[in-house]
Amino acid sequence: MTTEPLTEPVEHDIAAVGAVVTAGVVLLAFVVGAAFVVAQLVDLVSWFAVD
Repeated sequence: MTTEPLTEPVEHDIAAVGAVVTAGVVLLAFVVGAAFVVAQLVDLVSWFAVD
């Protein structure tokens, strides 16, 4: 029977940092998109508010 050589587990710090950065970019995109939608709604409402 052969046994696998024992190796130290590899830390995946780079992958974790990449995931955090990606999540931050996605959240920032949601915030920018929401701000754009709100700006468009305010502009639309202003058309109806003008006498």
